[in-house]
Amino acid sequence: MSQETPASQTEARIKTKRRISPFWLLPVIALLIAAWLIWTSFDDRGSTITIDFQSANGIVPGRTPIRYQGVEVGTVQDISLSKDLSKIEVSASIKRDMKDALRKETQFWLVTPKASLAGVSGLDALVGGNYIGMMPGKGEPEDHFVALDTQPKYRINNGELMIHLQAPDLGSLNSGSLVYFRKIPVGRVYDYSLNANNQGVTIDVLIERRFTNLVKKGSRFWNVSGVKADVGLSGAKVQLENLSALVNGAIAFDSPADSHVASQNDEYHLYEDLAHSQRGVVVTLDLPDGDGLKAGSTPLMYQGLEVGQLSKLNLNPGGKVTGEMTVDPSVVTLLREKTLIQMKKPKLSLDNPSISTLLTGNTFELVPGEGEPRNHFSVMPADKALLDEPNVATVTLSAPESYGIDGGQPLVLHGVKVGQVLERKLTAKGGNLSGCH
Repeated sequence: MSQETPASQTEARIKTKRRISPFWLLPVIALLIAAWLIWTSFDDRGSTITIDFQSANGIVPGRTPIRYQGVEVGTVQDISLSKDLSKIEVSASIKRDMKDALRKETQFWLVTPKASLAGVSGLDALVGGNYIGMMPGKGEPEDHFVALDTQPKYRINNGELMIHLQAPDLGSLNSGSLVYFRKIPVGRVYDYSLNANNQGVTIDVLIERRFTNLVKKGSRFWNVSGVKADVGLSGAKVQLENLSALVNGAIAFDSPADSHVASQNDEYHLYEDLAHSQRGVVVTLDLPDGDGLKAGSTPLMYQGLEVGQLSKLNLNPGGKVTGEMTVDPSVVTLLREKTLIQMKKPKLSLDNPSISTLLTGNTFELVPGEGEPRNHFSVMPADKALLDEPNVATVTLSAPESYGIDGGQPLVLHGVKVGQVLERKLTAKGGNLSGCH
């Protein structure tokens, strides 16, 4: 009987699989973060440029920003003197997305706050400190620039309108002087320069984007700087646009409604004042005579307000006097077929005791009427205005004397004015009085 050999027992071995400990992931993550930070810092640094300044006052390395349209696009990194000590070299970094703007004609300048009686310029620099302004230009890529002494002449934002005014002199205007339309500020004087022939000045005016439609091809501009005073026995009349116009000068303008909108760099003449601008509607006049009338002075009155002015006087063949009058556009709708323009001569009487009328001289009075629009009128003296009324009766009175009676005096019935004296004539039998009622 054979003996069976027992099978050998198999031993099981337990092996543990080695895994990377999570602890070792931390250095890897730290290295990745450090690499990302280094790359971000290098990428954000962008381009390094050099700007030459005459002075470094107010420029601080690491703090003074470079701005374009109010957005920070770079920072000053270092300041050093040039080798010949003639200028200051400012090293600055520009953000990567502005690299394409660094070209030969790109301009830089230092912006600092300036205060005067007219106001404060560079207010953002007053709050946040000095900064370097930037205006992208054209040309080949460049990394070295020379800073301007002042901001560039034509720094126009999108939508703004630049126009040019021609004047014999600058007067009291200055950079920053406001431009008004119906007493609302709509722009400012941007810059000024002598004309090519040195016979006048060109004033560059910048109109804000929301008001550009107010400037038309037929617009007229006039100076409203300073104070104008008219003193008489009736009191003192002082004309002042506003305090800013007194301190820093100002310009006003008006535009016809039917004119086309102005284009960039259109040119206009700057008039001395509103009267010289002749802004208004021109009407022609047939005058009884030219006694006491003066072009550029005799006013047209309506309800106590001056609404026009005599602009021209003509003596025609045969001795007939005609004239032209510039009327404010606001009363043009009153100029109709039955409208009357009367000429009043100053006269001191019981009916008109105001001494101030002797100082004003002759005036025209507008009496509105109905009918179709018109621009030609026959002017009559105010004391004969009743002759233009319908159903007016004219009578002639004879008297041995007419002391104290003159044309224009009223004809009264039971205390009510029913007519007036037209004229007084001397005859062989005494005086004749013509009147109407």
